[in-house]
Amino acid sequence: MIAPKNKISQILDAFNEQHNRLKFTIEYEEDHTLNFLDLSVINKDNKIIMDWYHKKTFWGRYLSYFSNHPICHKIGMVFSLVDRTFLLSNPIFFKKNIELIIMILKDNGYPIEFIFEYINKRITALSQKNSVLVKSNNEKEMRVLMVFPYVKSICNKISRSIDKSNNMIGYRCTNKLNRFIKVHKDRNPHEKNNNVIYRLNCNNCDVSYVGQTKRQLQTRIREHRNNIKLDQSKHSVISKHINDTNHDFNWEDVNILDFEKNYKKRNISEMIHIKEQINGLNLMKDIELLDKAYSNILDEICERKKSK
Repeated sequence: MIAPKNKISQILDAFNEQHNRLKFTIEYEEDHTLNFLDLSVINKDNKIIMDWYHKKTFWGRYLSYFSNHPICHKIGMVFSLVDRTFLLSNPIFFKKNIELIIMILKDNGYPIEFIFEYINKRITALSQKNSVLVKSNNEKEMRVLMVFPYVKSICNKISRSIDKSNNMIGYRCTNKLNRFIKVHKDRNPHEKNNNVIYRLNCNNCDVSYVGQTKRQLQTRIREHRNNIKLDQSKHSVISKHINDTNHDFNWEDVNILDFEKNYKKRNISEMIHIKEQINGLNLMKDIELLDKAYSNILDEICERKKSK
């Protein structure tokens, strides 16, 4: 906000009177500049211009060229830095910011040829933005996004074998910081976990049942236990096993096999774990949507388990 100096306190008081839990503060410009997030808002000749801003603690650390990431991620990082320069800052700062980008990329191990090639490509694309974005929405919608875990030797072969005209390929890295840096939160009690794939084991034989639920595990287990009270025509495979054999299941110690929030991924994980069972109760229709590409490797896993 721009306001007369003698009115600032009055304006601040007016904002802070709106609610006792909302308290506003003021930052004043220094040398006609006010920094906000990654922007410097500059008052130049009574006009507002902007520049790319870095805190004093900025180290210039970005994705290393030598990291185990797909090359498209590294190209994308160069593009994003160029975008910050051309989309967030005034043209009078372009030269300064491009020189800064080159220095940052060199410090992160990027070859000078790589730097100039993709900086130039991005500048050209931005200058021809209207002509680059000529693809129709229908054409984009027809393309299917396929995301793979990044394994360099395998992903390069996959990329060459997939038709790019109908598919978009993306990669995700598996070595993420959250694998090594854990946020210490109180763990949910076992039975209160949700979005899980679980296994129920029979107490009297080696039979098991695998299922999945987005609700709390205890809710789903309660449904399994109460199913036997229903009419016999509505009995589940678990209830039928209990009736036919006079066995019972271990309701108190249910194995959680996997956690997955995404419904489709949770279904795939469930089908894989069903297939892995040595003596499962699940019906064949529970795995009929599992792609045949999984068959050989899952059969091999099952054979190994049975041989132990």
